[in-house]
Amino acid sequence: MLWERDDPETALAERFGFGNASLVAAWLTQILDDLWGLTLQDCDRVVISSFNALAWVKADDQSLIAKWSAMPTLFSHLSDVARLTSWLSANGVPTAAPLPSVDGRLQIEVAQRDETAGRASAPRPERCFSMAVLPVLEGDLLDVDLPSHVGEAGRMLATVHDALAGYPHRVGAGKSAAGQQLLHMDFRSANLLHDGTRISAVLDWERVTYGTRIADLAHAAVLLGTRYHDWAPTREDVRQTFIDAYSEQSPLTSAERQELSQSIDAVLKEMGWLPTGT
Repeated sequence: MLWERDDPETALAERFGFGNASLVAAWLTQILDDLWGLTLQDCDRVVISSFNALAWVKADDQSLIAKWSAMPTLFSHLSDVARLTSWLSANGVPTAAPLPSVDGRLQIEVAQRDETAGRASAPRPERCFSMAVLPVLEGDLLDVDLPSHVGEAGRMLATVHDALAGYPHRVGAGKSAAGQQLLHMDFRSANLLHDGTRISAVLDWERVTYGTRIADLAHAAVLLGTRYHDWAPTREDVRQTFIDAYSEQSPLTSAERQELSQSIDAVLKEMGWLPTGT
């Protein structure tokens, strides 16, 4: 389990219909061969995050992550995100671009017979997943105790915003109003890799949505240090270093600075880190 305290085998069965990890590996062997033309050599581990599952695999001597969702209401959005991340990678933003399948798709809906349902002799219902295959990128999680990492994160978010502002396609049914654009909205240590010299990857784009860049900057400033457990607000000095680096690359107007201060307070209150009467 990535961040939950649930029993992993129970979650694997209830959320994805697999009785054990061996059944996952057998399923992946067929799916990767049939749809991506890849030969599975090893499945190192499977990690569950809510109704997403991620399998670290080696296939055709490549280190890959097979990621699938069991939430049909998100399938269309995930297809939009796959197209977006592919475009971002091609336009200089370090992120894990999905590998095209043998027929060129980036995100594929796949079926899996529920191995946990009913009697073995009875027909088993099918579950539907939305799946992508991603490269494993090198790096460790961003360390907010290192000012150089924090400064690079601020500049990277500015780079991300510039790129997102130029994205030529729509994501979902969303529409940007005046002063709004696409945002990452989960820009924090758990989703940022640093390879020792630079930020090597911005990950997890599933919360991408439309809004003001200040909303994203405030959210990132407060949550930059969070990973998987025991969340707490980013220290104020770290927050300021992050904002300063962002604004050096993408200057803020006086109105935006005022909005940023208010938005930071709003995020702190939403997370329960600032008294509601403050």
